[in-house]
Amino acid sequence: QVEDLVKEVVRKYALFFIQKGLTVNLHDLDKIIVTDKKWLLVVIEQILSNSLKYTKEGGLEIYMEGQELCIKDTGIGIKNSDVLRVFERGFSGYNGRLTQQSSGLGLYLSKKISEELGHQIRIESEVGKGTTVRIKFAEVKLVIE
Repeated sequence: QVEDLVKEVVRKYALFFIQKGLTVNLHDLDKIIVTDKKWLLVVIEQILSNSLKYTKEGGLEIYMEGQELCIKDTGIGIKNSDVLRVFERGFSGYNGRLTQQSSGLGLYLSKKISEELGHQIRIESEVGKGTTVRIKFAEVKLVIE
């Protein structure tokens, strides 16, 4: 269940959300997916960690939209020129260089893990408004004979 996975990661970071005064709104997460829980948790943790790093006020909204898990923040956003490269190994972009809080490996590894799980990951962002990370889960068809 997607909701259980998301709540597990949110609980892990709860103290950080509280310290920064950020809200977390979870909704429409009642989907069941077939995936490797351990590795999907790694991906979600990386995304939440980035949201925490780059969100000063407001918060996060986490929800399912069709087959996609959406993690939307009200952070500083990512420049268009950087959005195209954030999944490259070692790329930290303008924000990472500005804050010196980026190794350039987190999103690279998140993409690699997602691909290995059969999922797709993409980012939509607007500077000054925030970022939405979308993980599209592979559709699994079960045949019962």
